[in-house]
Amino acid sequence: MPAPAILMANTMALLAPARFRTEAGRRFVRPRVRQQSDTGRDFLESLDASWIEGPKGRQRLYSGGSGPLVLFQHGWEADAADLSSHAQCLFETGWRVAILDGPAHGASEGHTASIVEFAHGLGAAAATLGQPFAMVGHSMGAASGVVAMGEGLLTPKAFVGLASPCTMAGNIEWQASRFGMSARAIALLKEGVAYRLGEPLDRFDVTRDAPHLSASALFLHGDNDVIIPDSAGREAAAGWPGAQLAILPGIGHRGILRDPEVLTRVSAFLEQTRGS
Repeated sequence: MPAPAILMANTMALLAPARFRTEAGRRFVRPRVRQQSDTGRDFLESLDASWIEGPKGRQRLYSGGSGPLVLFQHGWEADAADLSSHAQCLFETGWRVAILDGPAHGASEGHTASIVEFAHGLGAAAATLGQPFAMVGHSMGAASGVVAMGEGLLTPKAFVGLASPCTMAGNIEWQASRFGMSARAIALLKEGVAYRLGEPLDRFDVTRDAPHLSASALFLHGDNDVIIPDSAGREAAAGWPGAQLAILPGIGHRGILRDPEVLTRVSAFLEQTRGS
């Protein structure tokens, strides 16, 4: 965020805290863009495009292939194309793939979204397609998958978290501090977000749900991620019994979506889990 915007936020948090809390919470659930990349759209166009009924209206679903189903969920302010490289890799090696545009993202309907609504969208996809063998999520998409599993909406045998946050509160604090927001502004932001979500932020913690989940898990994180630090991946993996973890040098938050080594690691993990 530009320095003037941070100064304005910190000033508003000091002089008009109620207004700041309300506005910050409102902005947190309103994506500014619907997609991040044009890469991979040719593969999406080769799949069957359909609709499911999600929490904010219709959600676009791209699916194809045969074999065990792998369900994919992108992160905030992105769309299905983000995970097309991972999906194509698995599609070509005998997996059925389904990539979902989250609420208010990509071609899906809605103007606001949250981790809860992403989770319910995943549950709607599972209800339509059948429970997947595996779920692969990037960033908030990974966290929403854990929420869906915690609520019993999703019951995969394998879970892959790409650049996954561990706790919502921790990620808000890390990003806001990095931008230069004051402690007062960060506290008010967290209050505003919790109000919008209708639940306390400690509800959104991978380590809270992980001990109760049966899925085998793999967490992959780049050590050059400036959106979600690799410490979040380490913490999430440490809290998930039996989880595998790899921290990859030089890879950033979005680099993990296309990196050949990451694609290979995900494919090998799913094959290993399928054979066990």
